[in-house]
Amino acid sequence: MGCYRCGGVMIYEKFYGDCEHFFGWRCISCGEIVDRVILENRRSSAALGPRAQRGAPLHEKGWSLFSW
Repeated sequence: MGCYRCGGVMIYEKFYGDCEHFFGWRCISCGEIVDRVILENRRSSAALGPRAQRGAPLHEKGWSLFSW
């Protein structure tokens, strides 16, 4: 599976929360995490139209979290 943000490699792993755990995919390049709930929310917001969607990811806007 390829990352939709950066095209990197996604790995399937177990994530731990305060009271629960879940399985999902994490990109080893950019850290993007995708699971069933995230995909369902993205699908439902896409069905609502462009006003409900977020803007482009930060790297597409030329922004960076790191200055090096």
